[in-house]
Amino acid sequence: MSKKTAIIIIRDELIPPFQEPARDILIQNVKLSKYQDDMLGRFGFAVTRISESECKQGLSKVEGGSLLLHEHLFFSPEFLQEFLEKSQGKTTRACLKKNVYTRQLAVLQDVEQLDEYLAYPLYHIAAEKELEKAEDIVIDVDEYFEEGSFPPHMLNKDNFKYSITTRPIVALTEPLHIGLANIAANFARIARLRKPGLWPGLKALWAGLTAFSIDKTTIKARALRALSVISPTAEVHPTAVVEGSIIGPKAKIGAYAVVRFSVVGEGAFVDDHAGLKFSTIGDGAYIANNNVLFFSTVYPRAFLISGPYQFCCFGYDTAIMNSIPTDYRLDGKTIKVKTKHGLQDTGLRFAGSIIGHGTRIAAGLIFGPGRAIPKELTLYPDPARVLTKVDENLADQGNVWFLKDGV
Repeated sequence: MSKKTAIIIIRDELIPPFQEPARDILIQNVKLSKYQDDMLGRFGFAVTRISESECKQGLSKVEGGSLLLHEHLFFSPEFLQEFLEKSQGKTTRACLKKNVYTRQLAVLQDVEQLDEYLAYPLYHIAAEKELEKAEDIVIDVDEYFEEGSFPPHMLNKDNFKYSITTRPIVALTEPLHIGLANIAANFARIARLRKPGLWPGLKALWAGLTAFSIDKTTIKARALRALSVISPTAEVHPTAVVEGSIIGPKAKIGAYAVVRFSVVGEGAFVDDHAGLKFSTIGDGAYIANNNVLFFSTVYPRAFLISGPYQFCCFGYDTAIMNSIPTDYRLDGKTIKVKTKHGLQDTGLRFAGSIIGHGTRIAAGLIFGPGRAIPKELTLYPDPARVLTKVDENLADQGNVWFLKDGV
């Protein structure tokens, strides 16, 4: 194998409820495999995908300076850059210091767990080819923090901090990781807005100056609008608010819609008065009027009405009518989810539902937090709760009636 090769070990394990390998999971509307290829290519690595058995047979032939990683890893260019800088001339393994980020986004990671850090299957190969002898490079990714606005009784604390970092890494093995990896990718994008390049920085500065206001909120909103990337073919209503976001080609943003720190894919439709915050909307998806999404991931062609949807993930071609995927336990306990290792506690106070591809859900259903709904289902509420027949003579018999058995 030639120098500067990135060897990616294929994993055919499927992640429910999408029943897809990690390589096909979308990260901000791009398949993880393509994201890896593009990013590693920018670092000068030629990508080769092999099976685990092939890796064991051919590792001795790998040239120094190569990378070895499992295909279920998402990480940012900034994470890789720091790992490579600290790995010069050594065989190393990428590790993540336990901190706020690991409690919020690197949750239930199926990697080696040590007392102070998590060890990921991402290696830099030098002269030493025995991975067991690799030096652990521990990276502390906590970088910026933003406070959430929650009443103290909801979290049993006075404030809540989000870890916003340009250097995330997530191993995708469970349904929960689909949404968390997308949040991590979006947070990395948002963190970069704090250090924009020359031209974006000048645009933001000019927008702030031309606000002709000393009000900090007005100046910040103008700057964040200037830092947004809006395709010239997108249609954004003049009353819509777009801040720190990406609006893709031919997307439509309706009147009085609010899009903050989100990514809207090609041809997506965000109707009037809808609100998107910290979310990713797939190509051709439909977000109905007055709908609100918060920290959610929507795959292409999903159709969502009503809401709100918080910390949720919706697969390809899903259709959700007025149903409620809850994301919080009123007893104050953290949320447990079903994994391949059984029921596990996430340590999270918020976790919504993950809806499989093609599933259609009628109005009137409520889902417990952290649920994964299989793909290609059609779900209806209890027929006893649905009015199916009305006697045309009811008005003659009285004007107050109680629904029983759907009639």
